Amino acid sequence: MDDTQLQPWLRKLEQMQPDRIELGLERIKKVAKACGLDKPDFRIVTVAGTNGKGSTVAYINSMLRHNGYSIGVYTSPHFIDFSERIVIDSVPATSQQLCAAFDFIENARDDTALTYFEFTTLAAIYCFVQQGVDIAVLEVGLGGRLDAVNAWDSEVACITSIGLDHTDWLGDDLESIGREKAGVARAGCALVCGAKNPPQSVIDKAAETGAELLLSGRHFGATTQESGSWGYYGPHGEMQLQQPAMAGSWARENASVAICACGCFLSRQVDKDTVQKALDEVVILGRMQQLLFRGVNVLLDVAHNHDAAARLGDYLESGSGKTRAVFGCMQDKDADAVVQQLARSIDHWFIAEIDYPRAMPAIDLAGISGPRISSVFTSVILAFEEAVAQSDPGDRVVVFGSFHVVGPVLAYLDESRPV
Repeated sequence: MDDTQLQPWLRKLEQMQPDRIELGLERIKKVAKACGLDKPDFRIVTVAGTNGKGSTVAYINSMLRHNGYSIGVYTSPHFIDFSERIVIDSVPATSQQLCAAFDFIENARDDTALTYFEFTTLAAIYCFVQQGVDIAVLEVGLGGRLDAVNAWDSEVACITSIGLDHTDWLGDDLESIGREKAGVARAGCALVCGAKNPPQSVIDKAAETGAELLLSGRHFGATTQESGSWGYYGPHGEMQLQQPAMAGSWARENASVAICACGCFLSRQVDKDTVQKALDEVVILGRMQQLLFRGVNVLLDVAHNHDAAARLGDYLESGSGKTRAVFGCMQDKDADAVVQQLARSIDHWFIAEIDYPRAMPAIDLAGISGPRISSVFTSVILAFEEAVAQSDPGDRVVVFGSFHVVGPVLAYLDESRPV
């Protein structure tokens, strides 16, 4: 079985409309039981949140692997290859593993209709069972309470942050959104919340569920130290650490959530050397990812909502030279809020047309890009190429707004790499 057999499967999955959202656990629980996947032998850590899920998952994975565990990781969406979503011991699932999983789920689901995300979540669980992992780290796709990964009980659940996003599905205020995200809590298990001053709904949901709520800034957290170092404190101890390889102060915040979660999971403090190794080695695609291309500094980040844009803006304020932005986003995003957060930091906006059904038309985005100069391009790559061409050494190009903006640039950079 090779990649020629995987591609028809991926096309079939695409026909399930990956942009269609249909929350609920009834369908996936029914198929999981039919497949015998409803009660897998491995232990589970679940990670929910508005921003910061990807880096938190990566930190947890690295720390637990350094503790000798075999780890399966499920994240979404992917940038270039579908196999990015299902990773076992830091190696993406093979075509053979994916095809076997898809065949199994398709044969077992009978006449139960599944969404793209439900189908791929079941495939991930199947792969983890087949490979005999010790622990699965599952990233929530949207919300928490009704997200497909919440069909399985976790021993430790995390909420990295809580902000306004996906309001059509989760509610238009933080109390509603917090309640949905806190739906990943389980009785007698830790719920590690990285959101400072979280909505009361999170506290109430944890109490209602019987989960042990650990709050950032109260039960655990990050403290700034001299010379770029920082301190972690939590229920299992304290440690002094160096800045993670990932840029930005929020890398430390997400790391503190991961350290606390791993401490709860292992019922002890994670070893300091293990933590530092994880912080040093974790650099994930499209999250404050920095590289040099044709002598120009390039920053890739999937920031697509108010809070993420504010953090990106804070980081960009510290730079020098001109900053050019390659930007595009989905129709359901508050593009005006994103643009306003970055208006002071961007000298020239390169607005890209995105090849995706839910994308906001570039011409509409250009109308809200503020007082700075903006140009419209028919593709992400054309926008990126022009932004780089207009930049001098010391300038930077920031690519952000969506996985569907960052992904094409990542693929382009990979193809452009000298052989």
